[in-house]
Amino acid sequence: MVKENAAFIFQGGSLLFFRGELPDAQQAAALPLADFGSFGSLEPRGCSWGRVARDAVLPEGWEAVDRRAFGERFGMDAFKAMSTAWGLMDWKAQAQYCGRCGTKMVQSPADERAMKCPKCGHMLFPVICPAMIVAVERDGKLLLAVNKMNKTGRYSVLAGFLEVGESIEDAIVREVREEVGIEVDRDSIEYLYSQYWPFPRSLMLAARARWKSGELHADGVEIEKAGWFAPDEVPQNIPGTITVAGWLIRDFLKRHGVTRD
Repeated sequence: MVKENAAFIFQGGSLLFFRGELPDAQQAAALPLADFGSFGSLEPRGCSWGRVARDAVLPEGWEAVDRRAFGERFGMDAFKAMSTAWGLMDWKAQAQYCGRCGTKMVQSPADERAMKCPKCGHMLFPVICPAMIVAVERDGKLLLAVNKMNKTGRYSVLAGFLEVGESIEDAIVREVREEVGIEVDRDSIEYLYSQYWPFPRSLMLAARARWKSGELHADGVEIEKAGWFAPDEVPQNIPGTITVAGWLIRDFLKRHGVTRD
């Protein structure tokens, strides 16, 4: 449970704790804040966000905690609140200047979450980038892959951002083909679940699909290796329970009578 007046303060990609806990707004005021704001009408009400410079010296009692580890430690509700804070903070940091005329943006005076150019009137709203994530199955086995950017060798399902003009189905077919060289049955694609993911500001759209044709061949650019795994063959090194990727894998296991924490 996140307390009403919790303050989510970031330094670089880390979240700041005060004496082992999330600070409140009053405690956060002791930091050299570069920016600060409230959740407004977003849940949990009364919470706030802020950031300090990457090179700022933290006062005694403060420590930086990895954002990804935060959810595993404090649970889904806390992770969702942190994700909201990150989205607001990151959007504000990225919306400092007008993309049309270069003028410094200001907070919109209207009752809306937007930045507005005082010169040309151009408005910027929080950016959310849709991405598909899919559990592809073939004859009772699940497609799992290792991304080249992952240094831990963790296996996960495939994911990728939607391109301009694409539907979720379009993106699933394209991404799976590009990354591992197989075709999925478009008619089998089933939407399941969504999750806001603050790395950096994505909306993950989870689906299930069936293999149609082709043999696996990792592209070597994004994917290092890929394979089909029966329920009792799924590696231990998979995403955690707070991630939609972890949910998709555990859903596959559960439907095949296997339990995994």
